[in-house]
Amino acid sequence: MRPLIRLNVSLLLVLVCCWSGCGKKSEPAAEVESAANSAPTAGVTSPDYVVAKVNGTPLTWEEMDRRAMGYLKDDVEVNHLVIPSNRLEEAREHFRRRAINAFVFKTVMLDEALKRKIAVTEADRQAGLRALQHTLKSRNWTTNDFFERGPQPPRMMRREFEDGLIIDKLLKREVRDKIRVEEAELTEAIGVLHETNQLRRARLETIRKQLLDGADFADMARNVSECPSAKDGGDLGEFARGKKVKPFEDAAFSQKIGEIGPVIETRFGYHIIKTTSRMPAKVATSTTPAVPETVRASHILIKSVPVNRRRLSDTILRRKYNTGVETFFAELKKKAEITCYLYQDMTF
Repeated sequence: MRPLIRLNVSLLLVLVCCWSGCGKKSEPAAEVESAANSAPTAGVTSPDYVVAKVNGTPLTWEEMDRRAMGYLKDDVEVNHLVIPSNRLEEAREHFRRRAINAFVFKTVMLDEALKRKIAVTEADRQAGLRALQHTLKSRNWTTNDFFERGPQPPRMMRREFEDGLIIDKLLKREVRDKIRVEEAELTEAIGVLHETNQLRRARLETIRKQLLDGADFADMARNVSECPSAKDGGDLGEFARGKKVKPFEDAAFSQKIGEIGPVIETRFGYHIIKTTSRMPAKVATSTTPAVPETVRASHILIKSVPVNRRRLSDTILRRKYNTGVETFFAELKKKAEITCYLYQDMTF
């Protein structure tokens, strides 16, 4: 079950990073933050206004807005979300609703964990810190940066971290430890991928027939190739042996000049190669170094779908886990008392 360890990392980050909105400042985020400081909903002016309750636990306007801004700034800074100035209000409302949903999820899960007397050990805490450190590398932050520089006081940041660990432990017991990938499921999924690759190869075979019938290679490459060289009509320039993957260079060096080669397969996918020129090797002399044989070639690439059993198993497990969490949460919500006062259309 080792692959699913990564799932608790993603959950932890949802509970900690996204809810808290950690990240460096940027001009777009500053504009959004400034706009969000205005009162957006008529009649709601007090930071202590209770916008929602879950099993008696209140969510105030101030807390909701802080979490919503964390979500929004995270999308602006990390996911490069661009929000036109005339849609800032709409964006704020979207993220406030998201903050309420997050509060409901967190509170329902923590209440259930409390009933089951789930506690975090020091080993859990250290594993969580390692996972957090790994994820923060993309922002060049340490775990200390996360707790000290976050938008909430360090004490609250650490509380969020602890809550995330508790919820993850609950979900490990109730969801993650109960799921597995059956061999039949994996075999079926692999079969689907193989069929997909067969269709992609068949598509390239059709393209090759069009080329043999006179279609222009460069134009075809620009229109259908999935390689960055498509913009250059598939031209890869001049290269010697050892510069491309072996099946590709074997074909390029063995084909006749101007020939439309057969469809070949490499780890990147399926290729049609056209060798456009060849320069013979030159032996070294007393005054000049040896020069290896080179060719110039163009190609058209249709990428294949990698068939990796372990990665595929991870994907299936992740889907099962997400479905399991949704089902478990839905059952807990049925027993919870949830009220949203701010948005009457939000139902749980």
